[in-house]
Amino acid sequence: RIASTTKMMTAAAAVALAQQGRLELNAPIGKYLPGLSPKLASVTMHQLLSHTAGIRDGASFDGPHDDSALAIFVRSWTDDYLVAEPAEIFSYSNLGYVLAARVLEEVSGKPFADVMNEVLFQPLGMRRTTLRPIMAMTYPLAQGHDILSGQTNPTIVRPFADDSRYWANGGVFTSVLDFVRFAIAVVNDGKIEGQRALSPTVIAKLSTPYVDTPGGNADERPRYAYGLNVRDYRGFRVLQHGGLRVGFGSLVRMVPEYHFAVIVLTNKSNGLLLKTLEKATELAVPLRPKTTTTPREPIAMNEAEMQSYVGIYQNAPDYLRLELVVKDGKLFLRQAGQSEMSQVVKVGDNIFNAAGQEFLLIQGTNGKAKYMHLAAHALRKM
Repeated sequence: RIASTTKMMTAAAAVALAQQGRLELNAPIGKYLPGLSPKLASVTMHQLLSHTAGIRDGASFDGPHDDSALAIFVRSWTDDYLVAEPAEIFSYSNLGYVLAARVLEEVSGKPFADVMNEVLFQPLGMRRTTLRPIMAMTYPLAQGHDILSGQTNPTIVRPFADDSRYWANGGVFTSVLDFVRFAIAVVNDGKIEGQRALSPTVIAKLSTPYVDTPGGNADERPRYAYGLNVRDYRGFRVLQHGGLRVGFGSLVRMVPEYHFAVIVLTNKSNGLLLKTLEKATELAVPLRPKTTTTPREPIAMNEAEMQSYVGIYQNAPDYLRLELVVKDGKLFLRQAGQSEMSQVVKVGDNIFNAAGQEFLLIQGTNGKAKYMHLAAHALRKM
């Protein structure tokens, strides 16, 4: 199960439906989903697919398994699911893709799993790819593994982790041989084995960068398309995404200029094999030599500056809720309500580091910190 690399497939299906005239990517989704709260109704599919809708993040690996659960779930949402105004800031959101899937159901009149099968998997010849566990188990299926606390050897995850409400953001079952058909289409303008499977317009919209992603290596110009990170890496334009979930991990890198892709799938919680990805790319693509980065020097902060950052920053009440505090003339970061904390060092304009984790503090119109941006997520100052 490929976790968040599912997103590029969900996005491809959405763009394909838009290409068919069944969906407008820049129209408010309230046009397709009556009954949404006012702010949620105002967001667009473009914003959902590019993580600019301002919707908070969330995940679940244990929940309902039926198709009807998605509509019931989304029906319960209110405007407090928004952590930022639509189009205000990039903030990675699994829930944004959950909402996008509900739109796809409504415009097609079919369950999301069927939409994906008809619009994407069948045209690409991905015959063993599915969102439904009861279908996946009819083929050879790798069992997810995890290393439990106090153990050294991985054990099978039981029961199998699944929640049909979150299939759109991380629920696809596939194999490397099936996944590579999707990658071939992406790096060949929609063609597989010389045959047109997806429109070049679909591939272009899927892979066009729409928003800068705060943080990261500025020289690589990290940006986000639809379900894909886009960056300039060692002389080449690279499309990439990773996936992490209970029992599984995945990592995909595509270099369209060389019609090249690497797909890494693992059946261990959060397994990525980054060195494998890097070595495979180096063997096939004439990458420029790696550049060395100079460590950032700490920048002194006075008491007034540190106090201006103090407060709780939240993406969701039960997810990514952090606090900045000042103690003994130093700034610290901690989980809100917890005592353990890490010292914060300023290393650039609005750039900070705590225990090796870099984050940004983004100012509002009043000149004060409005968001913490950490690990691709926007946390609003409460």
